[in-house]
Amino acid sequence: MGNHHSDKRLDDATPIYVAAQHTDGGVGINKHPHFHPEGQMYIPVQGVITVEADGNRQVLPPGRMAWIPPDVVHLAAAHGSSLKPGLAGFTIHIAPALCVGFPERAQVLTVSDLARSLLERMCRWPEGTPTDAAGRRLMNVFLDEMRAADADPLHLTMPRHPRLAAMAAAIAEDPADDTDLDAWAVQLGWSRRSLTRHFRNETGMSVVAWRQVARLQKGMALLNGGASVTTVAISLGYDSVSSFIALFRRILGTTPARFAEFGG
Repeated sequence: MGNHHSDKRLDDATPIYVAAQHTDGGVGINKHPHFHPEGQMYIPVQGVITVEADGNRQVLPPGRMAWIPPDVVHLAAAHGSSLKPGLAGFTIHIAPALCVGFPERAQVLTVSDLARSLLERMCRWPEGTPTDAAGRRLMNVFLDEMRAADADPLHLTMPRHPRLAAMAAAIAEDPADDTDLDAWAVQLGWSRRSLTRHFRNETGMSVVAWRQVARLQKGMALLNGGASVTTVAISLGYDSVSSFIALFRRILGTTPARFAEFGG
């Protein structure tokens, strides 16, 4: 899922552009890093979207939105559920003048019921853009609602230091790997204390908390792919299914089973 209109320049006549994105039964749509003068939103309908921007690696389930400010380099991939191929979600391009009031950095935001209802109307615009005053009003209410949206707690900041970034990438790739801090410190040539201090300074999280979020991100993707809660918990290295369910509920506010059934 990416920007198919990088050469499209929005203006007063076309202030916003809404485009549907599709996947075919679990096949991801990968995009190379790119940027454009418009702001952009990624909003999944089913499956998950992974977005990388501003040093953050984020996984979006339905009910979340990735906000990409103008001129920020980013890449994204859509991963449709193997059970429900078809519509993956929407990308929305927004003219720079309308980006005032949105976060200055890339961020994951929650999508309210009102914003979701407005989007359902907006995605019916024949050319993906409002053609009359009523359409403009819908657009403005939607943008106001998203400007007031809360930040989502489930994101990962990748550290900038090359050795820390390599460690973080390894954890994100296989969050079930339980290599401990002492072992990582030996690999990186640092003391355990230096490793933990530098990692927290660069990511805002402890290594343990970062790994927990990486596990939840991976778990969300597996659940959307049709895996059972038990299978996901075991594959992520949890000692028990109940501990996985408890962490999932604490951070995401819902159980894995309900997330899998209703998309969060």
